[in-house]
Amino acid sequence: MASSGIPATESTIGAGSASSGASDAVAAAVSPGRSVNPKLVLLLVCVAQFVLLVDDTIVNVALPTIGDDLDFTESSLSWVTNAYFLTFGGFLLIGGGLADLLGRRRLFGISLVLFVLASAVCGIAPDSGVLIGARAAQGIAGALLSPAALAILLATFRQPAERARALGTWAALTGLGAATGLLLGGALVEWAHWRWIFLINLPIGALTLLALPRVIGPDDREAARRVPDFAGAAIGTAAVLTLVYTVVETPTHPWSSTRTLLGLAVAAVLALGFALRQRSAAEPLLPRALLRMRHLVLADVLVLVAAGGLFAMFFFLTLYMQRIQGWSPMDTGLAFLPFSVGMGLGAAVSTKLIANRGPLLPVSVGPAIAAGGMWLMSRLDEHSSYTGHLLPALVVTGLGLGVAFVAIIHTATGGAGEGEGGVASAMVTTCQQLGAAVGIAVLVTVATNHTKDRMASGVLAGQATVDGFSRAFEIQAGLMGMAALLGIVVGVATERHHAGRE
Repeated sequence: MASSGIPATESTIGAGSASSGASDAVAAAVSPGRSVNPKLVLLLVCVAQFVLLVDDTIVNVALPTIGDDLDFTESSLSWVTNAYFLTFGGFLLIGGGLADLLGRRRLFGISLVLFVLASAVCGIAPDSGVLIGARAAQGIAGALLSPAALAILLATFRQPAERARALGTWAALTGLGAATGLLLGGALVEWAHWRWIFLINLPIGALTLLALPRVIGPDDREAARRVPDFAGAAIGTAAVLTLVYTVVETPTHPWSSTRTLLGLAVAAVLALGFALRQRSAAEPLLPRALLRMRHLVLADVLVLVAAGGLFAMFFFLTLYMQRIQGWSPMDTGLAFLPFSVGMGLGAAVSTKLIANRGPLLPVSVGPAIAAGGMWLMSRLDEHSSYTGHLLPALVVTGLGLGVAFVAIIHTATGGAGEGEGGVASAMVTTCQQLGAAVGIAVLVTVATNHTKDRMASGVLAGQATVDGFSRAFEIQAGLMGMAALLGIVVGVATERHHAGRE
């Protein structure tokens, strides 16, 4: 699921549609009279995007160590990941508007500085509260940086074939970023200190900032600036923040409590307000023409469901490997490599299937295979071996996700056409980040409550914890099964859309 942003409003993409050649594409991204290598532009924005994606998973293998050092509880530990997912997904709406209002390069530079500063605070955080707050700040900065990066990419690559290749590279970063984050996180915790999983962003960010004015020209200040719908963005962000905060707090305030029910009601009212605002706004955040494309909307729903299972899997497996099996952070990172290999193989198979038969088969079969892998994870116990139990589960899950991943990106971005590709990519990202945040929040609550119930019935703490993880994996398998069913609907809708257009 490609991570991107929300820059591609009608004004941004409309300019892309007007271009007819590579020279126009470059001219849109740089100042007049200045030449630039589009490959360098792609490299620069992809480096920034890669850092954001690595931060999705790099903390996972460090969670047990962070929890011990800063005295996190089991449930509050999820906020180290959720604070980032939540603000990243929620503030994408505002970030996209700022990309249009302030200019692509300006917002890219400002948000990159903010991301580096937030990373520095994470790296020196003295307690859990400061770390969670800094992670939230990282997410906000990422929600500003990613839209600006994608806007630069879309302005630079305007011809359909060039844009398709560039977006393909952009999309491919998701799997690579997740795998790199897990391995790099393990290495840094093992050989240095967990604080370096954040501090490593400082030299990378500094080099990117130095290259920025040399690779990308200044924004066109004479171009008309569209005033984004900040009111709608604020309502949508508030709805997301309220929902996830309410769900995360359910271990302390049960689902039937007044506080939880009131929080869910407020979130629902805000979501309704956002929907109404989108219908009445002169410049809606989500273009109405795009929302009428049924196959794209369904693909976004698929991403939302699948992300809820995928990122929660990393969270629970890391805790299982280190706290139950007693593995080191480095061993934990290495243990995920077969998952990455499986994902790479699945992506290669998916590419051929799409070329020969269209997206229907991979977008439906891929999640089903991943569901089987997650069901295998639910069978783990305290004494499960890596080669006999965990390895097959990781390979099968990675293979399935790889098959599904390319097909979903093809359907939800490239299938939208040049005029709407950026917005479609942005919608996928929002669904990915929010699905991850809500999924982790809900499943941590489920696992924690099940563990408590098992311990109350006399089961020892270690086995009770594994039972809680198993319950979470069962639900994740169910989510992937739902994604497989949605995949059938998405594939059929996509084929009908293309048949009707042709």
